[in-house]
Amino acid sequence: MFIETKSFTAEYWAGWLVITDRSSNETYPVQLRDTKTGRNITRKQFNSAIKTHGTDRACQTFCKLHALPSTSCYS
Repeated sequence: MFIETKSFTAEYWAGWLVITDRSSNETYPVQLRDTKTGRNITRKQFNSAIKTHGTDRACQTFCKLHALPSTSCYS
């Protein structure tokens, strides 16, 4: 999967969604996992976000997810 807009480039590679901000040239690797099953749900959630909010908004949101710590909230 490879998606390109004026603001972002998004590529799904080896279980990771890698978003590149074209203005700053920064990359944001993101991976989401289901807490119960441990399955990778990144691509499904990203595609759903694109359908409901558009590509640029989905990329902005997933870039913010990159900055969040990957610790469980149930510990």
